[in-house]
Amino acid sequence: MLREGFPVWQKVPRHLRRSYWELHTGERQALLAALEREAEDLVADPEGTIQGYAKLPDAFGGRLVNGDLAATLLPSLAANPTQGYEALEDPEGRALVPLNQVGKILRDRALQLAARKPVLILMGGQATGKTTGALALGHTFGALLDAPHTDPDALRFLIRRVRPGGNEVHLAYTDRPPQGALAAMLERSEREGRYVPLDRMARTHAQAPYTFLTMAGLMDRGLVLYHIQADEGDGSSMQEGRAAVERVARRPKPSARELANRLQAAYLSELRNQTDDPQAWYSRDVLAGLNRSLDPWRRGEAERFLRRLCEALAQRSPEGDPDAPGGAAPSAQGPGAGLIG
Repeated sequence: MLREGFPVWQKVPRHLRRSYWELHTGERQALLAALEREAEDLVADPEGTIQGYAKLPDAFGGRLVNGDLAATLLPSLAANPTQGYEALEDPEGRALVPLNQVGKILRDRALQLAARKPVLILMGGQATGKTTGALALGHTFGALLDAPHTDPDALRFLIRRVRPGGNEVHLAYTDRPPQGALAAMLERSEREGRYVPLDRMARTHAQAPYTFLTMAGLMDRGLVLYHIQADEGDGSSMQEGRAAVERVARRPKPSARELANRLQAAYLSELRNQTDDPQAWYSRDVLAGLNRSLDPWRRGEAERFLRRLCEALAQRSPEGDPDAPGGAAPSAQGPGAGLIG
């Protein structure tokens, strides 16, 4: 019996709760093939895809476009979100090609729905509050395009794509210190079973301020810029226009390598310092995947901390509840990180 209050992803059967990277080669290849086939099916039926997406919670009838939300249209990912999202990170997979086309289909429909109302483009590193902001502003803008948007050329193209409809374009850069973003990402993983590899997170956070600054020249052509800074414990602050550009210009801009070191150190600290929050727990398959994104020399230490953390949290999470359908898989070893549940 499924307990009320468990998010859907925690209801994945216990024997399937393993990181994608711990699966055997044949299992991984089968999942990759299924995701590619399902993504191609979405492209082949654009109207059905648009209608299915519009019905999803938080899609605002299709006016809010978010790639992670669109990926839940893939049945294999919806059945086991942690494994599905991880599989999309596998360079051997090809599902991202048709999924990118799905994103364009959904974007074009969102802009149609916007009519001539303002369009908000959100950008920034992962777990900085973009989606939270989009959900809060969903009824204010005609369309909301929610993604990191850290490629300057792709972002300029997107802005040009919006403008022919006569829409006013707003670009909001949501910003958060790396340790705060890591904590937010881990908290989200409890709700959704979705995490961001730390190396990709570092690259995106490092690139975001530079991309934002390159957009300053477009203000003279009607682009409205915002910088939203989330400071842990101090709330958020927002600057608009030239003030936003000046604040980002003054902001420290560590390299991707520096950010990767900070994120990895903070992650190890999270494993080392066991939480006293009786409601908090992190799924073992999520942590097993995150462990894989560490530098190789840090993985052994992370494995030890992870075993200890899982033992400490086992009694207050679905990991150790015999009535809960989620939680860790049996400890049979696959070819992945080798973590023991």
